[in-house]
Amino acid sequence: MESHIQTSLTPQKRVLQLLGQFRREIRYVFIYALIAGLINLSLPLGIQAIIGQIAGGGINASWGLLIAFVLVGAALTGILRIMQLSVMEFIQRRIFTESAMEFALRIPRLNLELLRKEYLPELVNRFFDTILIQKGLPKILIDGITAILQIFFSLLLLSIYHASFLFFSLLLLGILVVLFYFIAPWGIQSSLQESKYKYNLVFWLEEMARVAATFKLAGENDFPIRRTDEITTKYLEARAKHWRIMMVKFVSSTVFRVLTLGSFLVLGSVLVMQNQLNIGQFVAAEILILFVIDSVDKLIILHETGYDVLTATEKLGQVADLPLEREGGIRVEEICNAVQPLEVEIRNLNYQFMDGETKVLKNINLRIKPGERVAVAGFAASGKSTLMQILSVVRRDFTGTLLFNGLPKQNLDLRSLREHIGDLSSQEDIFKGTIVENITLGNSKIELSRVLEII
Repeated sequence: MESHIQTSLTPQKRVLQLLGQFRREIRYVFIYALIAGLINLSLPLGIQAIIGQIAGGGINASWGLLIAFVLVGAALTGILRIMQLSVMEFIQRRIFTESAMEFALRIPRLNLELLRKEYLPELVNRFFDTILIQKGLPKILIDGITAILQIFFSLLLLSIYHASFLFFSLLLLGILVVLFYFIAPWGIQSSLQESKYKYNLVFWLEEMARVAATFKLAGENDFPIRRTDEITTKYLEARAKHWRIMMVKFVSSTVFRVLTLGSFLVLGSVLVMQNQLNIGQFVAAEILILFVIDSVDKLIILHETGYDVLTATEKLGQVADLPLEREGGIRVEEICNAVQPLEVEIRNLNYQFMDGETKVLKNINLRIKPGERVAVAGFAASGKSTLMQILSVVRRDFTGTLLFNGLPKQNLDLRSLREHIGDLSSQEDIFKGTIVENITLGNSKIELSRVLEII
């Protein structure tokens, strides 16, 4: 089922808003990655020194110190990685908690009149995209930041070995910037389309489960299979389109790997033969190039995770964009008490459904005095339930005036007003919980003795 809610926020802006909530944590991840990137350079430098030591005079005390230097560097890098993961664990927990609280806070406050074309249980399925964000964000932040810093430090150290490597590094950096600038945006729309059909399928399966008895009584009927096949086919087509885009990126990464490695081997071999580079430096430079190539591969692969996070953030944003009722106003306790009960008055009330052609209620005038009992009778579909929903301020898109103790309902706090309205309509259902919870809805102001009295 497709959402009809329109928004001006793009998936990229939503992700930036999400990341903005974790500036301090992301700063820690970056600092740890920065330190780890510097320490990680101990591997090529250490290997260069070890090769030079062996070539110069064999194994001695310095050789052991160099090996210890490399091993300490590897251990420190691992510790920093664990610290990054610990920070991301905190972010994951916070994302899940805030998403759950956001859903629980917004759902009771939704403006249901503006959401008649939406099926809320299906929209709530968007919550499962929280898990995609939980799993994807650590990969993007840790692996992405680490890969970028690894490329920068590797090319910087490579440039120190020889002036030719400086030109080579700048050329590689330019190619990488152009490559990611052009191919990074690809795949966002195809990922959104893929997610759309995924949720359409989930919605259809939920519908089948909801009316399982209906399909069972239909006997020999392949409609459930046909509808499922139609939606699944659309999903597979969207997924195939997205995969073609990813294949272009994977091929680009492979071409970059081959050209970069081949160019370096040719350039490095020439410099070694001209005695402008020794064997230890050549091996260390080769390790640095492999660091760069592996980091580029990692960034390309992260595109898929990035699209998942962008799409998940957009889906969650569709719930965050749902219109809410207004809040604030005069609380009913300020105008109603035992001495002055609530009086309700309707003046010249008219109501017409958004997609209707005629008015369901026309020129209704009614006054219910405090303590008075009034029965509303009428033929089927005459508007009785609609009138009750208006009196309960569930429906508010009517013309005319609705007064409570002489005050227009626009001036009153809606939540406070509903606390003083007892109702039972066909639109209300029970939820999974105890009888008391279904009656009181967790309102601590309602005593158990009062519930028992009503029951």
